[in-house]
Amino acid sequence: MACSNLSAGFTLDCNESNGGVEKIFIANGPVESITESAGVVSAITVSGSPLTPGDFFEFEVPRQTSSFTETHTVNQQNGTLFYDQALSMVFNKMEAAKRNQLLLMGQATNMVVIFKDNNGLYWSVGLERGAYMTAGTSISGTAYGDRNGYEITISGAELYPSYQVNANIVE
Repeated sequence: MACSNLSAGFTLDCNESNGGVEKIFIANGPVESITESAGVVSAITVSGSPLTPGDFFEFEVPRQTSSFTETHTVNQQNGTLFYDQALSMVFNKMEAAKRNQLLLMGQATNMVVIFKDNNGLYWSVGLERGAYMTAGTSISGTAYGDRNGYEITISGAELYPSYQVNANIVE
């Protein structure tokens, strides 16, 4: 069986891309199915119904504080491949309302997480196996100019790389 089926190469793009995460959308899961074509998701089904923007809670983050990292893990000896996904988010100002939602986030095991990057594209985290919180810190800061708030990481361990998601699912 041939395992090399490349279908295209890459050309050098213009310098017009921006790093970072603009905002995050989280819904309760688990995902039952997705409608996907060529790496783009057009529908996500939970509890027998497609998710709509009303199913998602929106989390805004300060500019240039949050990021997504996906690590491609390949083991030739074992013949395995999977993708570790980590969405790092920052929320300023410690307060009870944020504390309470972060507690629920920490208890969840199958969140549906979509983030919008600073290029205006939407991406999934843990879409097929469920996203979950893996780390978090509450920070008071020391000096007046220090952050007072939260730093949270939501992760996924997936069979496939992060999917691009149609914006109309979340907005």
